[in-house]
Amino acid sequence: MYKRDIINFLFIISFPIYGIGNYISAVKSPSAGYLISISPHLLILLFYFIDLLYTREFKIRLNVYYFLMLLFLLSSIVSLFIALGKGLPESNLLLTVTKATLLIVPFHSFLMVVLYNEKKGNFLKLTLLGLTLLLVVNWVGYFGMGLSNEVHSIEGRLNFPFLDGFYSGANLLAIIDLLILYYLQRSWNYPIRFVSLSAFFVTNLAMFFLINSRLSILVFFLVLGLCLFGIIRAKGLFLLSLFTIPILLGSGVLMYKVLQLPGLSSVLQRVNVEDVTTFNGRAFLWRDALDWLFNDQRGLVWGNGYKGHYFLDLISDVAKMWNEKEIHHMHLHSSTLEILVCQGLVFFVVFVILFYHIYQYFKRKHSTGQADGAFFPVVVFLLFIMQVDTFVYLDSLGFVIFSLLAARIAISDRVYVDGMREEGRVEKSARSGAMQEVSLTALN
Repeated sequence: MYKRDIINFLFIISFPIYGIGNYISAVKSPSAGYLISISPHLLILLFYFIDLLYTREFKIRLNVYYFLMLLFLLSSIVSLFIALGKGLPESNLLLTVTKATLLIVPFHSFLMVVLYNEKKGNFLKLTLLGLTLLLVVNWVGYFGMGLSNEVHSIEGRLNFPFLDGFYSGANLLAIIDLLILYYLQRSWNYPIRFVSLSAFFVTNLAMFFLINSRLSILVFFLVLGLCLFGIIRAKGLFLLSLFTIPILLGSGVLMYKVLQLPGLSSVLQRVNVEDVTTFNGRAFLWRDALDWLFNDQRGLVWGNGYKGHYFLDLISDVAKMWNEKEIHHMHLHSSTLEILVCQGLVFFVVFVILFYHIYQYFKRKHSTGQADGAFFPVVVFLLFIMQVDTFVYLDSLGFVIFSLLAARIAISDRVYVDGMREEGRVEKSARSGAMQEVSLTALN
């Protein structure tokens, strides 16, 4: 067994264990659940350091993207401690420390995965296996054990138990199907493989509709359409995604008309004008946050700490409308707005810059037909879904996937010339990326 095999095994099982930890966090102890979630990641880091002591060779080649990600992670952790200091009802020291660990550890373990697989590994295949195993565990939990999501669930709809929230199930299915697209396009000449992958794709799609997250459905079919029509690499798409909420707020009535078309209303259910035009009430939260952004602006530069909207009393009107007594449990239903309110404009800009370079890296890979290019539709999906959901915020599954993508670009590719190693070199196709890098390599 190669060292790479051990790392890859831990990487694959990290996804279902992460999900199981989320369930334990909800039903027993948040701190214990968080520690379970990161246990495979800690083992990956432990294995690396033992291997490092044995080989006495540093192999990580960190570039500027690593430090951007680290800066954003630290700002997220600081926001947690600010909330603790302000007396957020749901916070305590142990919970804050373990949640901070949950944020920073997976990213660093993913760096090790990238490093050990840079020669012969299949980063795409490993990721798809890990996410699929997470999905299978949720199938077993829901259909076999009768469990439901203890964080958020809706009766009569598909509630995967081992996820950080109800709607994360829809996003997980969407991401897996977008990755399957890569293999479907390359399986035309292999009937058994093509049929098997198609069956998996359609099964996921059926479950996607059983969860019935309209916004996830909307974003998924937007990205799927961009892929099928070959315009996913269109210029301006990244910038357009940043204006998703204003576009949605201005097109609610039009969307209601579309959802009334034959076939769509019966599939999507719950179609009524008030529900659709307010996106199940999310529009009220978004408007309150945008009002803060353009008028109030308290803590705009450096943020207001985790759950900053609670300390600013931004959404008390929505809480009263929904008869919600514990406002600190509410969120803004938008990763973008959460980052802006809680971590401020400075760290939001850091996040956007990092995401833009992730977008550009996988766009280049997609344009040249490389395996890493299969992640590009996922990147676009995350870009849009983060505007209307907290799937890419803090300890959510989407942020774990974002950390994985960030880790992929945070290590500069190794280039081999005439059999000799050259460290700190970046492939020509990435010359628009970070040419400033820190090499921690000690050559033999």
